[in-house]
Amino acid sequence: MSKISEFIRSSKRIFLISKKPSSKEYWTMAKIVGLGMVIIGVIGYLIRLLMNVISGSL
Repeated sequence: MSKISEFIRSSKRIFLISKKPSSKEYWTMAKIVGLGMVIIGVIGYLIRLLMNVISGSL
């Protein structure tokens, strides 16, 4: 039971310390996440294209 109460105390401390991100921070995070999604999509497309070229179904 002490682990649960310790977790609750620690979580409460984190919520009290944390703050809402500013609009500039939010926009920066959104751009980074969007760029990551685009990069992963391009890598996936290139792998699929490469597999199609190798199998000769292009």
